[in-house]
Amino acid sequence: MSPAEFLYLDQTAMLQAGVLDMRRAIDVISGALCLLETGECAQPLKVVLRDGDARSEDQGRFNGLCASIKGAHPAVGMKWIGSYPQNRKAGLPRASAIIVLNSPLTGLPIAVVDGTLVSAVRTGAVTALGARFLARRGARKAAVIGGGVQPRTQILGLATAMPGLEEIAVFCRRHSQAESLRDDCAKFVKTPIAIAESAKAALVDADVVVTVTTASEPLVHAADLGRGVLTVQMSGHECDFDVVRECRKLVIDNWEGMMHRGIITPALMHAQGLLQEGDVHATLGELILGRKPGREDDAERIHFAHMGMGVEDVALASAVYDTARELGLGQSLKLWESPLWV
Repeated sequence: MSPAEFLYLDQTAMLQAGVLDMRRAIDVISGALCLLETGECAQPLKVVLRDGDARSEDQGRFNGLCASIKGAHPAVGMKWIGSYPQNRKAGLPRASAIIVLNSPLTGLPIAVVDGTLVSAVRTGAVTALGARFLARRGARKAAVIGGGVQPRTQILGLATAMPGLEEIAVFCRRHSQAESLRDDCAKFVKTPIAIAESAKAALVDADVVVTVTTASEPLVHAADLGRGVLTVQMSGHECDFDVVRECRKLVIDNWEGMMHRGIITPALMHAQGLLQEGDVHATLGELILGRKPGREDDAERIHFAHMGMGVEDVALASAVYDTARELGLGQSLKLWESPLWV
């Protein structure tokens, strides 16, 4: 392509380029988090655009995430994602995203891609990496609480990282939503998926518990968790404070970003003086690099909180873009025939 051209990839092209390949996503995200940990990535704090405070997010918000990645496969880009929970009533996804990739050499755009699935898959890959280091050996059951797109890639991530799982219990507020989730996941996951009648019922005998909802009140309570459970949250205040208080290890993706976003349980605890950065055992990047240990005891309860970072979006979008170019996918568009001014 000429410097004035960029590649447009719609969702169909992204699917053809393997955006749902969870094994690749896990490898790509793992490498990106290592680069972030070693200082070879730059990413500012997440931009949040909404009409009021966090309580207004039920009416919709936008997030902007960007990153510059060095290493063997440099990439620069940003994701602009809208989250409108009310969309579900109209049969639309809650979240929709566009990702722009730029040339690290010239700064010119090289791709504009549908980012909705990239966002969901990279989040599932982060959970999968967390489970790889933090779930107890021989884990048999996982519980996933939430509906929408994200639980699908969470289930894909768990099944990929934990092939020994014998059951995944799901709970959604609407039974029809749970049935749709189960049926969709059965197409690409061999692990049996059972529908639970309540969040509490889903937790029974669960070794791994994942919450991915828009809830602002706890759905998971420490009293309902068993010995040695790994709890994973990536949104708001889905777990009560005791879930974090009673865990032996707290693992996060990024402290500064989590505190800046302010809506997830550890951030709320920090705002009330109940949690400090020194209480964090490790970041996921530190576990991947071997700088800190993961699970050391099958009995220890561990909490993993992650909210998503631009480095993950840019790294995965760049990998899918490379595949799309190899396969000749997408539509080439021009910024100009010749620039008006230089």
